[in-house]
Amino acid sequence: MLGQPTILDCVIPKNRIWKDAVAAGCFWAQRYSEAHLYKKLEKWQYTCMATKRNVRYTRLAADEDDYLDGGYDPRYDYAPKSFDKIPWKSIGLALFLLSLGCVLLFLAYFILTGHMGGDQSQGYGLLGLGILTFLPGFYETRIAYYSWRGAAGYRFTAIPDY
Repeated sequence: MLGQPTILDCVIPKNRIWKDAVAAGCFWAQRYSEAHLYKKLEKWQYTCMATKRNVRYTRLAADEDDYLDGGYDPRYDYAPKSFDKIPWKSIGLALFLLSLGCVLLFLAYFILTGHMGGDQSQGYGLLGLGILTFLPGFYETRIAYYSWRGAAGYRFTAIPDY
């Protein structure tokens, strides 16, 4: 029901009169008795943040990082072999996007210059699709090529693996 107050909107202190909530049109107050409503609220107080407003929090310990003592920290562990893994599926997808983008851009060029039949709107549509497929394909293919060549700063790990 849209616009109906929830049970948390009907929470009234024990010192207020129950009839005030019923007179205010609270659906939950009309449906349940006062004792039943407070029983439901006690049950729900563990799952609702609105009932935990008075909970005091303490600061965390400043020395919670246990790995600084020279122990093993798996967060910074890497295997050099992970750099050698070549993401073939991603490279294949990048080459497909690059070639599809080139084909769409050539078709858009031919339509827009009049060497091929078609409306101007078709040429602009193909131009937009060609740009959208060419750019990510070129970007990923460039990273793969420079990684294969061994250029500084380029690794195969920069390409997402599928």
